[in-house]
Amino acid sequence: MSSSALFRRIHRPITSITRVSICLLSLAVPSLCAADEESLSLEQVLQQVLDTYPSLQIAAKQVQRARLENARVEGQLSWALGARAGVRRDLSFIGALSDQTEASTHLQRKLTNGATVGLEGSYLREDADAVLSPAFPNPVTTTRLDLSWRQPLLKGTNNPDYAQGLVGADAELVIVEAGRRALRDQVAAQTAELFHAAGSTLARIQNAAHAIERTTRLRQYIVGRTSLGLAEEKDLLQTDAQLQARIAERDVLLVVWKQQRTSLNRLMGRAWDAPFSPQTTQVFDPLPPEPAALARRVQENNPGLQRSQAQLRLAESAIMRKRDAAKDKLDFVVSYGNRTRSGDTALGSAVDDTARVGGLRLEYGRVLERRGPDAELDQAVLDRDIAQQEISKTTDDLHYNLSGLLAEIDATQQALASYRNSLGREEAKLKEAERRYRTGRVETDRLIQYETELYFAELSVAQQSIELARKHTQLDILSGTLWQRVGLQTDQPGGAVP
Repeated sequence: MSSSALFRRIHRPITSITRVSICLLSLAVPSLCAADEESLSLEQVLQQVLDTYPSLQIAAKQVQRARLENARVEGQLSWALGARAGVRRDLSFIGALSDQTEASTHLQRKLTNGATVGLEGSYLREDADAVLSPAFPNPVTTTRLDLSWRQPLLKGTNNPDYAQGLVGADAELVIVEAGRRALRDQVAAQTAELFHAAGSTLARIQNAAHAIERTTRLRQYIVGRTSLGLAEEKDLLQTDAQLQARIAERDVLLVVWKQQRTSLNRLMGRAWDAPFSPQTTQVFDPLPPEPAALARRVQENNPGLQRSQAQLRLAESAIMRKRDAAKDKLDFVVSYGNRTRSGDTALGSAVDDTARVGGLRLEYGRVLERRGPDAELDQAVLDRDIAQQEISKTTDDLHYNLSGLLAEIDATQQALASYRNSLGREEAKLKEAERRYRTGRVETDRLIQYETELYFAELSVAQQSIELARKHTQLDILSGTLWQRVGLQTDQPGGAVP
């Protein structure tokens, strides 16, 4: 078979495959996409994820529920009103049957200092079948009105249930809020990993497209030289093998990209095949010159550390409650009131007596079996020790994680600079080899080797750029900077939800 016939036999299917592949490539490579395809930054993707992710919506409801605990504790200082009324037939104090009609009401409130103020009034009308003396009124009406003040001297002083209840409510809110923010950071980390992986896939597809374009130009040049008898058949076969390898690699990457796009669309609540491209190029904020300032910011933003600190406050609050509950009860009670007694006697006279009354008393109580309260106090002390150890452990972990991440960012930046320098040299080397190839001073296999080295140099630059973006994203999540760019509050437990 002649060289020209062999060329036509090989050239026709390869050219057809190349044209179809480049058309398919235009559907997936950002630079070749349709003009209306949406380019999304990581912040835009995260915003859509936050708006639709079910677990985050549930966590937001839990935060709203925890915020109501303060109102429940505040309700301990509200006025409490009670009343009762009824009729009965019973024995009087002398053993005679008596028809009685009674009604009473009381109003009571506990104060922040532990004291209780109360107001109580009652009405009683008795109509007895017999009385002790005709001088006693029958029926008789008795009214009472009392104002009392109860002041705890031991147990209950300064109302620890209320004071520590507020502390506990605030701590519980911080714990629930920290759990929500930890879930949000976890979702953000997973989304960022998928986002940067998709960006890496598209960068590799773009890189393959450049390699296909260069190899196609080389092949066209070799075809021309083959037709003139200036190139050998093996040169064309080597080039076709290189081209097919790049096309196959690109086609595999297209499948991976579609899978990643589907996963990201699912997280964002969009149609599975909604077109978009991840925007991985970004300008990074310069690292602070003082690592200590960044470390403080990371600690202030870390949900795990905030949760442990809140658990410590919760444990200390429980200790104060348990210690108060273990005290003996000693209350000083002051009362002052008014009594009235009125009615008609059997002798025809009317009785209408009014008197001012009052009193002072001490009330004492003690729990004889102390094992239960002592065990509860020991549990609270252990909870405090656990929380303190968790704070120490989390602080150490943050220190090591931050130091390691900063070292990785610095190393990645240096590697990226080296790869960029290498890329410049590979581009110059390939151009110089192409110039010598046209004068017949370089073999085709050497040119293909240089093209492969350029391909991997471009790929290394793209991958290191995305790796640097991924490391910076990890740092932004750790310090809360990412959420500031998204537009969420990170410094207060009662911030934006979610």
